[in-house]
Amino acid sequence: MTTKEPNIIMILADQWRGDCIGALGNDVIQTPFLDEMTLNSVVFERAYSPSPVCVPARASLITGKKPSSTGFFGNDFSVEWNYENTMMEVLRNNGYQTINVGKNHFSPQRKALGFEINKLYETQNANDEYKLPSDYHLWLEKETGGKVIDTAKMHDCNNRVVFPWDAESRLHPTEWTLRESLDQIERRDPTRPFYLQMSFHRPHPPLDPPRFYYDMYRDVELPEVPIGEWAPQFEESSYVTNPFEGKIEEKALEMARRAYYGSISHIDAQIGKLLIWLKRRGILDNTIIIFTSDHGEMLGDHNMFRKGGAFEGSAKVPLIIRIPQNEGYKINRRNKVPVSLCDIMPTVLDIAGINIPDRVEGDSLKPILMGEKLVDRKYVHGENYRIGLNRGWNFIVNEKYKYVWDSYSGLELFFDLDEDPQELNNLINDEKYSSLICQFKTYLLEELKCRPSDGLVINNELVTGKLLPPYRKLQMK
Repeated sequence: MTTKEPNIIMILADQWRGDCIGALGNDVIQTPFLDEMTLNSVVFERAYSPSPVCVPARASLITGKKPSSTGFFGNDFSVEWNYENTMMEVLRNNGYQTINVGKNHFSPQRKALGFEINKLYETQNANDEYKLPSDYHLWLEKETGGKVIDTAKMHDCNNRVVFPWDAESRLHPTEWTLRESLDQIERRDPTRPFYLQMSFHRPHPPLDPPRFYYDMYRDVELPEVPIGEWAPQFEESSYVTNPFEGKIEEKALEMARRAYYGSISHIDAQIGKLLIWLKRRGILDNTIIIFTSDHGEMLGDHNMFRKGGAFEGSAKVPLIIRIPQNEGYKINRRNKVPVSLCDIMPTVLDIAGINIPDRVEGDSLKPILMGEKLVDRKYVHGENYRIGLNRGWNFIVNEKYKYVWDSYSGLELFFDLDEDPQELNNLINDEKYSSLICQFKTYLLEELKCRPSDGLVINNELVTGKLLPPYRKLQMK
């Protein structure tokens, strides 16, 4: 195999909201390099996480399968990942050099799953979920003699409290991820195309951007936090530093939003360094770059935080695919076809000219990249189960509308995303939409009734009062 096959770089952020790119309509966020990248890309404006928390989202991304087929509906670090035919494994078996730099969240910690080179940044050491020090932490200890400690080692990694990074910015894990990625590309086997996953942990908390990036937003007027007319049920005051739901003090929320935006601009700067580095070395024109995230961050929307919910702040992710201009692709376009992280694995293989394995449930998006239609894609389904909160979120979303169902409480919501992108108005009882809502419920029934052991559908009706575990044992393949 020669290097005529395209190199592929997956820029994977953690907890990056789908609405946090300047060129896509966010008037506050500063993402100049991603903004520029959209000019040579296809942008998917309706991209969603199939289960918007780290573990199930990443399992679906690398296997091309739904959570019901990977087994993960939530975070469970006790289950070993024994998947076959992961995206990286198939690429490696077809001549690609496969490299990860940054966060994986696989179990056990050093599981490769097809990565030949695996330079890790994992934050769970503080919670003893991953016992081995990651490559970043080994480097930081050697570089500073233990004088600088990763913020995530000292605080809960879902903390909404702001801790600006006061050490040299080059020591921050975000900048290490970029430098180590460039080093691995430099060292690559020049006779083989490469697949690089450059996986940033931020903007996932801890909210610790370097001071420069935090100060970018210090005096910026932020838009009002959206609180839907249906959301007062979640507004009980909370003094918890890592809340899922509740109203926190206004100043604290404002600081968290500024720090979150600062973390995003910090990552965007690293993406800019990557693009110019690739261009100067003559690699960019033969490299496909995919930018996405595993899930979003509610950031106070509707009195919610973190991820796991069915709402846009949590479930919607950015998806930008930058393509060389000389391969017949139709660039500089935006598309509202609903897509999922399950679609990334088959898309990558299709772009690389590799056969997609059997039992992959996502679809290749290459037809859209070529200016064609994605046949038979009517909607995307997502789900997540929060036992501690007694929430069982399911959602069905298409190009315009979203239906949400909580399997535990039976709460139903319906939104017109074109007219109401912040999901302020629940249309579930509006007779004008009754037939459309029935159609969306039928879609959900079709997704769930083929899993009778889950007990979510009986006699072709949705059953309330039911929660699934974070992991449902199955035969992993």
